[in-house]
Amino acid sequence: MTQQLFGTSGIRKKVTELSPEFAVNVGASLGTYSMDEAIVVGRDTRTSSQMLEFALVSGLLSTGKRVVRLGVVPTPTVGVATQDYGTGIMITASHNPPEYNGFKFWGANGGFSSKQEREIENIFLSGNFKRASWKKIGEIKERNYIDKHINLILDHIEIERKIKVVIDCANSAGSFLTPYLLRKLGCEVIALNSQPDGFFPCHELEPTKENLEDTIKAVRGVNADIGIVHDGDADRTAVISKDGSLIDWDDLLALLAYGKNKVVTTVDASMRIEDVCKKVIRTRVGDVAVAEAIKKESADFGGEPSGSFIFPNLHLFPDGPLAAAIVVQMVSEGKFYEILKEIPSYPTKRVKIPCEDELKSILMEKLKETISGEIDTTDGIRIRTDDGWILIRPSGTEPYVRITAEGKDEKTLNELVKMGKAWIKEAMYRR
Repeated sequence: MTQQLFGTSGIRKKVTELSPEFAVNVGASLGTYSMDEAIVVGRDTRTSSQMLEFALVSGLLSTGKRVVRLGVVPTPTVGVATQDYGTGIMITASHNPPEYNGFKFWGANGGFSSKQEREIENIFLSGNFKRASWKKIGEIKERNYIDKHINLILDHIEIERKIKVVIDCANSAGSFLTPYLLRKLGCEVIALNSQPDGFFPCHELEPTKENLEDTIKAVRGVNADIGIVHDGDADRTAVISKDGSLIDWDDLLALLAYGKNKVVTTVDASMRIEDVCKKVIRTRVGDVAVAEAIKKESADFGGEPSGSFIFPNLHLFPDGPLAAAIVVQMVSEGKFYEILKEIPSYPTKRVKIPCEDELKSILMEKLKETISGEIDTTDGIRIRTDDGWILIRPSGTEPYVRITAEGKDEKTLNELVKMGKAWIKEAMYRR
């Protein structure tokens, strides 16, 4: 069955498509599916999150589940709490604009697998919900997991010297954790956009150079040692160097993987990661796929070139505050900028081409007919050449098909992108 609810990272839709009834049924579906007595619920700062939380909780209670409300927290905090309770759900649309929202499902070992999502979807579509009697309707309890999350990180991370950090939490969930964590580590912290606001007035949530001009100026202006930026739910982390440069995510991924024995990354990550560690395992895009491969391969580290990083010595899900603490630790030890100098650089381009969701699978099938030669279909269509590679893959969260390409030089890169665009154009008009 083709999934109708789930994308790459849970359910994400415009709020106009997320009615209270929809959220009630999501809660009832999870309550029917889960064998755990209590379900953890967290939310980000979006204007719609509280509305969806109340409806979702009603659905969970109707199945007899107890609900553990965390309030506004980063997504990884839900992951930490779910390790104690077994099942959880986060109300967020991550880096999507404020008019979007959604749900991400959690098990004790991290985000739900695609198999678990399909089982939730089957329950949702069937409407066969478990219903508790009036005597066994669930109850709500509130718990503070921010402090537990902070202390978990502090137990593993120390800094050698005091450093100055600019932290930009994008007016969202990270505001409740990362500035406090960095201060407890002993940093001098300049917090920007750390006043929760569901309209996200500071800048768009995608941590791009265009969106972070003011933050970049602040890092330069206060002579900070490093700048840290989170997306809407703080599972992702971007880094601004002391000279005010936004560090390329592939560089940051390679830096964090540097010197490790076995690393998991995705099909869209730069080939430079192979230059800095002993073995690289590539998997489909999405933190759940990365986490599954880390566990299967007993890898030391995993991540994506989207600012999503997993450190399996603590847990198997992306954790923006943890990534921020590790970056700060590396800066304090004098390692961060030294390693960064050693990361090789290859030109990369990422292009988004509009494509409605219902046309994505048709386009990808036509592309397989259009492209000649050996292709890798682990996730999308990936082709390697002697001097680079190209990936064509439909977005799991937005109405786009993405082209990602990398070459050993600009000429090769431009030829790969031009070729990819031509393939898509031909496939779109192919009868």
